[in-house]
Amino acid sequence: MRTSEGLTVNLTNAKRARERKERDRMSSPVTYPTLKWTELGSQEYYDAIDDMNAAYRMILMTGKDPNQVQKMLDAETKKDFLRERRNIRRNYKTHVDAGKPVLNLRVATEFVPHPHKYGRGATKQMPTLRERTAKEKILTFEQYMGSLNVFMCSVCLECRIEAKPCANDPKYVCGSCKDRKDDRYYVDNNLHPVWYLIDDDGNYVLDEQGNRATQYHIPEELSCLTMYEKLLIRCCANFVPSVHLKNGVFGIKGHCVTFPQDITEMCDELPQKKDTLVTFIRNIGNKDTSAVFPTRLTVNRNRVITALKWLQKHNPFYANVNINKDNLDWMDGADEVNVGTDGIVLGMKETATSRMKESEEEHVSKAHSTDIDGDDVMPMRTVHANETNKVPTGRQAKQIKELADIARTTDQTEKIMNFPPIDHDSAIS
Repeated sequence: MRTSEGLTVNLTNAKRARERKERDRMSSPVTYPTLKWTELGSQEYYDAIDDMNAAYRMILMTGKDPNQVQKMLDAETKKDFLRERRNIRRNYKTHVDAGKPVLNLRVATEFVPHPHKYGRGATKQMPTLRERTAKEKILTFEQYMGSLNVFMCSVCLECRIEAKPCANDPKYVCGSCKDRKDDRYYVDNNLHPVWYLIDDDGNYVLDEQGNRATQYHIPEELSCLTMYEKLLIRCCANFVPSVHLKNGVFGIKGHCVTFPQDITEMCDELPQKKDTLVTFIRNIGNKDTSAVFPTRLTVNRNRVITALKWLQKHNPFYANVNINKDNLDWMDGADEVNVGTDGIVLGMKETATSRMKESEEEHVSKAHSTDIDGDDVMPMRTVHANETNKVPTGRQAKQIKELADIARTTDQTEKIMNFPPIDHDSAIS
């Protein structure tokens, strides 16, 4: 009676034997084939080898199964051989006529070795089955990669990579959309935000299928706005207090407190007033550009009113907005002004302390490293301060002390060097 251990050993040995046999087969050289319908070494035999290798190249160029050539090799009669050759040539012609990609073979490929090519000289060794198979797989992969093309689905608007000829078909539909059978899948699931065409009477414009005409682009009324014009037409404005930290870096300081406010007028009446918008804009310049103001602060009266009318018509959140042109009276009747021209140039008195701070390299404060532990405290580690530490701790000190004792015993104390200090200004190489 066999035990489970003995059965496992037998299965393992059988698997290793199969792998060894396959490895030996792949490492063996390809031999001259024997054709049943012709004599080895005859001119007809050489012509048959040329036909098989030519058919083999056609198959690799079209990405078909290379084993089709084996049917030519196993043919019982010359008639069967010619029939298989004719089938391969017909498939190749059909592939080319359909406009499908054909691999341009620039390397020598053959299914069976030709007697005139090998056997002459020591360098002409017969290729192994592994070499032929490896080249075959590489060429098949190259042909497949060359046949890949990108297609965009007309329903979900997603791009797909498929092994088919490239065609500019605007009605291409991917397999997923064919299964879903939902022509409005993209609009209903992916398109956020979306706007629809509306006529002068306030009704939606319908397409040929009776659906609302979906628009995917940013309208001209909004795309032409400058930054300050966008601030004027937004329904609400956020004010964030900030302080100057160092070298032009701003940050929030202290606690943030929220107070309830009546924002009805702010949300229902647009454009916003100038005094409700940005109160400070930092414009950096040198002695030659101090009078140059950024163009993104330009305000055009017609662009602002046109954008609000478009939003009032197409955006439901602006439907109840009251467009008050009097809020632009600060422009003094001008069609276009630059808000930056109202800026105030502030001079800063430079001191020795400020010059020193501006020239300092940015570093992390020692206060950012703490050893406090607790339930509500998260320990934080960062770069250390520039301090010298000559005393090692833990098991590192034990090894160093042993080296120091050996130096004293052998009278080499002058070669003892302090433990490398943590000092960025005087680093030890």
